[in-house]
Amino acid sequence: MISRIALIAAAGLLLGAAMTPARAADLGGGCCADLEERVAELEATTARKGNRVVSLQIYGTVAKGLLIWDDGNRSDAYVVDNDAITSVLGFKGSAALKPGWTTGFKVELAVTDATSALVTQNDDEGNNGTLSIRESYVYIESERLGRVSIGQQLLAADGVASVSIANTLYGAAPDHSGSFFVGGDGTRLGEVASHFGVGRDDAIRYDSPSIYGFIASATWGDNDYWDVTLRFAKEWNSIKIAAAIGYSNFEQNSTAGALADFGTGESFTALSGSISVMHVPTGLFANFAAGRKELKDDNDAEGSFWFTQAGVERKWFGYGATTLYGEYGQYDDLATLNGGSSSDVNRFGFGVVQHFDSAALDLYAQATFWSFDDINGQDDVDDLRTIMIGAKIDF
Repeated sequence: MISRIALIAAAGLLLGAAMTPARAADLGGGCCADLEERVAELEATTARKGNRVVSLQIYGTVAKGLLIWDDGNRSDAYVVDNDAITSVLGFKGSAALKPGWTTGFKVELAVTDATSALVTQNDDEGNNGTLSIRESYVYIESERLGRVSIGQQLLAADGVASVSIANTLYGAAPDHSGSFFVGGDGTRLGEVASHFGVGRDDAIRYDSPSIYGFIASATWGDNDYWDVTLRFAKEWNSIKIAAAIGYSNFEQNSTAGALADFGTGESFTALSGSISVMHVPTGLFANFAAGRKELKDDNDAEGSFWFTQAGVERKWFGYGATTLYGEYGQYDDLATLNGGSSSDVNRFGFGVVQHFDSAALDLYAQATFWSFDDINGQDDVDDLRTIMIGAKIDF
C-alpha cells in the first residue's frame, strides 16, 4: 500500500515541476492547499492492495495449446484453451478476526477463447470468447475447528479422482476432446468416458483441519446435492503419498442449476477416489483412480472407470523438473448414464512436461489414443487420436 508520506512527496514533486521559480519559493497557504488537493486526488486513483484490514492477492493462469486430432475419417489442428488446466483470473484475501480465527474470500473467473473440452470435428471455436464465474465465496476458518464457506465454489467431491503428486497436468477426464463425436449416433466422448467430476455450484462447504494428514470435507448444494470426502497427504522418509475418496448423492427435483447437467439430470450416487505415490530420491511415481456411478431410477444404468499413470519426475536440467509418464484407462457402460445402451472405451497415452522454475512456466506435449469396442451396440467405431502441445504460465 502506498503510504501517505510517499503520496505527499510525489505530489510535491509534481507541483514543484509545474511551478514557476517565483511560485516555488512561495510557501504560503495556497501552496499547501494545492498540495493537499493533489494528495487527495492521488489517494483516490491509487490501486491499493486490499485495505487496512483485508489483504488482496491477484493471481491467475494462462493455458494455451495446439490440439491435433484424427478420428479415422478427418484430421485437423485447433488452437485452444486447455480445459485440463483452464485459464483463470482470480482475487482472494483474508483478515484476522481474533487469534486463531480468520475470514476471507475468493473470486475466480474463467477466461476462455476456444475450450478444448467443447470443440468438435465440426467446430473449432467451442464457447468462443467467454468470461464466466468459476468461484465466488466467503469463508470463516478456525485453526482448531476448520473452515466453513458459502457461495459458488468447488464441491468437496470434485477432484477426488485426480490426485497426482507429479506434474502430469492431465488425468482421467477427456478434457482435450470431450465433445468430439464417436460413433454414428451423435454420442460424444464425454458421455462414454468420465471421472465423475462434480464441478462447482452454489453450496455450503465444510473442511476440517488437518489431523495426522487427514482432511474431511462435505458440501450441501441448493439443488439437493450433498457429498462427503476424505483426503490424505503424508511423507514418510523418502516416500510421498496423497489420496482422496468421495461419495456424492444427487436428488433431481428440477432442471435448474449446474448439477442438473450431470448425465441426463437424473438422481444419482457416485463413489470415486484416487491415490498417488512418489519415491522422492528417484522421482518414480504412480497414480491410480477408479469410480462407479449409478442412476437411482434405473438399476441397469450404472457405469465405472479405472485409470492409471506412472512415470518419473526429476530435475535433469537446471531449468526445473521434467515429468515423463505413460497412462492407461478403461471406461465401462458410461453410455447408460446418458440414455444409451452400452459402451466399452479404452485409452492409453504418454506425455512430457517441462517446468521452468524461474518463470512459473510449464511446456508440455501429451498424446492420447482412444479405442471403442462398443458404443451403443456399434462395434466398428473408429479410434480417436489427439495430441496436445502447449504452455501454461502462472502469475
